[in-house]
Order: sequence, then structure tokens, then C-alpha cells
Amino acid sequence: MQYKNVSLLLKPLIKSGHEWQFIDINGNEKKPKAYFSNIQWILLIVGALVLIKLNKGFSKDIIGYIMSAFAISVSLFMSLLVNIFDKFEKTSFDTENKDDSGIVRLKQKKNFFKRFISITSYLVILSIVIIILCSVSYILNMPARDIAIHDLTLRWKEIDIFLTLKNIFVLTYRIVLNYLLLDYLLLTLFIAGSAFEYYMSEIDVRKVPNE
Repeated sequence: MQYKNVSLLLKPLIKSGHEWQFIDINGNEKKPKAYFSNIQWILLIVGALVLIKLNKGFSKDIIGYIMSAFAISVSLFMSLLVNIFDKFEKTSFDTENKDDSGIVRLKQKKNFFKRFISITSYLVILSIVIIILCSVSYILNMPARDIAIHDLTLRWKEIDIFLTLKNIFVLTYRIVLNYLLLDYLLLTLFIAGSAFEYYMSEIDVRKVPNE
């Protein structure tokens, strides 16, 4: 297995996972003005503002808990992907004797499966990335790095280039980790809400006699 092969597989997965965040089950797409949606930009800002309170980032104990939780989530989501694809395989998409509303429902079913599988696969990749970032925290002992206001200066002659680059790296790392954790939570809630919405619509279509 070569890096190129892995890259070719991951690129469409990540692209599909991102695109289906903005496509409903009717196939209508609402692209954000920027790459991220408004709520994701807010999460990025929140991820940065959190550092004001947590100037050392997460402790090693918290990092350990995060790694354990996401390692479990990877296996759970992989099992969910197998189950949902098995459900897809057993779903009939035969349009024979179907009226227009029936065909619309079939298209909605297909779009639901595509969105659910795309975003769930994206969450698996996101979980692995978070685990890798947490591992970097252990290796480089990130929690031991305290970035205080007095470390910063606008006086050119007093600027320590190495220290500045180190602080930028640590700050960027912490902001990215905070954002990914929040985005993971957002997407998990999104996929749960999407599943609930679709399942309820399917339940409502099937009327009970004399209901």
C-alpha cells in the first residue's frame, strides 16, 4: 500500500463528507460563502477564545481521556457504517408501479444513505486526526508549554524568533485541536438529527389503518 493510493482514497472521502454537510435529502445544495459554514467559523473563534482560559491547553489526563474516547468512536462508527450499508443493500429502489411521490421518496432514501455514509466516514477520519494530534501533545509535552501575555512583544529587537515560532506552533496546534473537537461534536449532532428527521418522515408515511 502506497501513500499515493491512500491519498487517492481519502481525497474523495473528505470532499464528499464536506459537501454532504450542505446537501439535504432532496438533493438541494446550499454551499457556504466560505469553505466553512457560519457555525463552523464561530466554532473556530470559540476554539481560539478558549485558550484565554486554558493557556496551557488540555492537561495530559484530559488528552488521555480524549484519545481513549475517540479510539472507541472509530470502532463504533466503523460498525455503524457496515450496518447502514447492509440496510442500503436490502433496500429496494425499484421504480416500477411507483407514482411521482414514491419516486421522490426513493431519491430521498438514496440521498439519506449517501449523506449518512459520507459524513460518518468523514467522522472516522476526523477521529483519527484528533488521536494523532493528541499523540503529538504527548510526544512534545504540549501541556507543559505555558503561553503568557508577557511572552509577547512588539519591540523588534526584543523578539526571540525561535520562541515566537514555537509559540505560533503551539497556539495553532491548540486552536486546531479545539476546533476539531467542537466540529466533531457538531457533525455528530447533525448526523443524529438528520437520521431522526428521515426516520420520522418514513414512519409518518406508513399510516396505521383507521388512524
